[in-house]
Amino acid sequence: MRRLLLIGVMLLSAFVARADEVTFEALSPKVVTRGEVFRVEFTLNAEPSGFVPPSFQGFDVLAGPTEAKSQSIQIINGDVTKSLTFTYTFVLQGNEAGKGSVSAAEVTVEGQKYRTEPFTVEIVDEGSAQSSRPAVVGGGSSSASSEATISKDDIFVRVTVDKSRVYKGEPVRATFKLYTRQPMSGVESAKYPSFNGFWTQELSDQNYQWQRENYNNKVYDSRIIREYLLYPQQVGTLQIEPFDLTVIAQIIIKSSRQSVFDDFFGAGPEVQEVRRKLSTSPVRIEVMSLPSGAPASFNGAVGQFSLDATAPQGAITANSAATYTLRISGRGNLPLINAPKVEFPTSFELYNVKTTESLKTTTSGISGYRQFEYPFIARAEGRYVVPAIEFSYFDPRTAKYEILSAPALELEIARDSTSAGQTSSGIVSGLTKEEIKILGQDIRFIRLSSPQLAPKGRLFMWSPLWFCLMGLFVVLFIVAYTVGNRYLKNMRNDRFVRGRRANKMALRRFRAAEDYMKQGDQHGFYEEMLRALWGYMSDKLDIPVADLSRENIREELYTRNIPDEQADRFIRIIAECEQAQYSPVASAQMHDIYREGVDLLSKFESAIKR
Repeated sequence: MRRLLLIGVMLLSAFVARADEVTFEALSPKVVTRGEVFRVEFTLNAEPSGFVPPSFQGFDVLAGPTEAKSQSIQIINGDVTKSLTFTYTFVLQGNEAGKGSVSAAEVTVEGQKYRTEPFTVEIVDEGSAQSSRPAVVGGGSSSASSEATISKDDIFVRVTVDKSRVYKGEPVRATFKLYTRQPMSGVESAKYPSFNGFWTQELSDQNYQWQRENYNNKVYDSRIIREYLLYPQQVGTLQIEPFDLTVIAQIIIKSSRQSVFDDFFGAGPEVQEVRRKLSTSPVRIEVMSLPSGAPASFNGAVGQFSLDATAPQGAITANSAATYTLRISGRGNLPLINAPKVEFPTSFELYNVKTTESLKTTTSGISGYRQFEYPFIARAEGRYVVPAIEFSYFDPRTAKYEILSAPALELEIARDSTSAGQTSSGIVSGLTKEEIKILGQDIRFIRLSSPQLAPKGRLFMWSPLWFCLMGLFVVLFIVAYTVGNRYLKNMRNDRFVRGRRANKMALRRFRAAEDYMKQGDQHGFYEEMLRALWGYMSDKLDIPVADLSRENIREELYTRNIPDEQADRFIRIIAECEQAQYSPVASAQMHDIYREGVDLLSKFESAIKR
């Protein structure tokens, strides 16, 4: 029984493998340096019966083809999945600058032939430029000497735009890309521009991968960090501010005491991490104003669009609801397009326009549609006409305005069956609801009867209650005058003002320290904690910061009856912050020090009386 089950599984897996689509692909770097040894791989997801290798022009074939096979079978809840991969690998070397070509490779699977697409590989002659291998520092391991080995051309960031001169509302694609010839262990502290003057849309659904690229006749590993679509909202020269990024580069430090035996037995060169702050130059975009002579229906739409109108379906009776729908489709600044204006008859009761949209953001722009639904209720029977709808936009490709229109809509409103026995207006015979004007909001009806006015009690002035209120007013004025004078006197006292703002300034610095703690910035956290603690004592004790010391703080706290235990805790926190600023193991103490510092200053605030 077990043998029959195994045979069935094998037959089923073979059927699954044959049912999969056969793919045959070539994998190769697009750019290599002259003399660099690299690999070209051809992968197949089926069992081949023959392989015809490609021809290589401009390359020396050092090895290959080397065949490799990998397969796996998974059975999950009765579902059989089989994975089979054949790989043919060639090792090549390009010795002449230029472009080398690789022709199509051919493979046969069950009598059917499959080919790869031919491709080219650029060979770059870097001359005397530094290779992309990690830098080697001899004789020491200091951070300063290590950082000097990484030039500004080894790691940098760029901001590129696909257009530098556009019309207002025309999208600009801004690409933030990192280039490196040095090994890296991470990226941190990215600060993106604010894009003043632009409406922005981030391209967040892109799957960015590392790839090799030739830039200034040097081969880099490059990767797009982020891309934006920028829609300028102002005319003139707009600027994309600098983009800042901190990367952690890895460099090899080889000591002069290290021997070949160390390398042989695994004690290879040490790798040191160096942080480099990178920044881009500002990028300027010239934004042109749209041409004059815009149609009256133009409301800022820029791109290429189409307009569709959908009339209400079925018969419409008076006092029943219906919807008129407009849809604007195409590519452009769709999110910024407002609903076109529709002129409905005055007897129609209108409601808020409902907007729905389906948008897709790609590197070429935003495409999709925005749909506007105009709900209304016809209050009177008859035949009505909704005028033609006009929608206009500016096409930057032709630099012209285009006008789209929806035909006029004729509506036949039938009589409401619930009011068939009533007159058309219900108020004035011979007039329809369409012809009646609302007069109730103009002049009110004049009362013809006697108003029947009568006196009501005595005058309030000079009454006992009036005298009491006047006396209370005088007392409140005197109190307010006294308090105001005391407040102004205190505000002129610098010592009082500094002592009063001490807690407020400390809280502001504690919040900044908390932000650094959440970001994991150890140096910034302890630096801000020291500013909060020293600054609070300087303001509260009226001692200049330059004259502050641990001894005079302890004496001042003693004179203000602060317990010695609290004074010692304050001095200990100061010492721990100073020591932990550059300690690699102090990150775990940040939360405890922050909590203890806040608690201690709150106790000082309630105990120190000025």
